[in-house]
Amino acid sequence: MIDAPKQAMRWSGFKPRGNHVGHLVGVAELVDAQGVTLPGYTLQIEIKAPIDTSRCLFLFSIMRLHQKKRSRIYQLEVAPHGKRTHNGATTIYGPHEHVGESEPSPVVHSDVACDNWPGALRWFFARTSVQPFEVEDPHCHAEL
Repeated sequence: MIDAPKQAMRWSGFKPRGNHVGHLVGVAELVDAQGVTLPGYTLQIEIKAPIDTSRCLFLFSIMRLHQKKRSRIYQLEVAPHGKRTHNGATTIYGPHEHVGESEPSPVVHSDVACDNWPGALRWFFARTSVQPFEVEDPHCHAEL
């Protein structure tokens, strides 16, 4: 699913997340290269309003809803490089990615950083084979 070319349709734009003060979330449906809806698959981007850019939290996700259960297909978590972001079998500091249910792995690409929204977004699109589309920079969002 990750490697297959796809497009996001009906991007909602960022809106306040009702159950998390200071978070904004945007969602889109996913379609395949022929424009056929991928049932249950969505693209979701969530951001936490940072006090300053160096304390960001961006979650770029592909999710699947199947039989009333939501599962993560892919997720890129962007946070400051010195911040502990995962406490599993391996402790991870800074950006990392989850592919399915496997243990996450650190992301050390220079584009994936709190102060590089366009670079992190491009990296997510490339890793998930989603055709790039315009997503507003959260640093410019009125709710932040």
